[in-house]
Amino acid sequence: MAQENPKSGLKHVLLARFKPEISEEEVASLIAGYEALPQSIEAMKGFEWGTDVSVENLHQDFTHVFTSTFESPEGRDAYLVHPAHTAYANKLLPALDKVIVLDFHPKVVCHRS
Repeated sequence: MAQENPKSGLKHVLLARFKPEISEEEVASLIAGYEALPQSIEAMKGFEWGTDVSVENLHQDFTHVFTSTFESPEGRDAYLVHPAHTAYANKLLPALDKVIVLDFHPKVVCHRS
């Protein structure tokens, strides 16, 4: 049975596909900007990102995933209105062709070391 893990906090997931006209250099610069946000926003307790490597072909053209971890919904809310996030989002969002954002409280089913 899945159990909520209070130490896992709140996960904020952004799935993205960049517009075709956005160069690889621009994508790299935008990702670097996302990577820099935890240095400016204390509420961000973790940040991970990657590109799709699935063999199932169910990605629906999404190519990148970004996951931020917050201790609570209040931390996420502080992040959303933080000036560093607002400035970054104003650069990122116009470069995206598709985007989905989901927030969830992780339920731990199994954790192996």
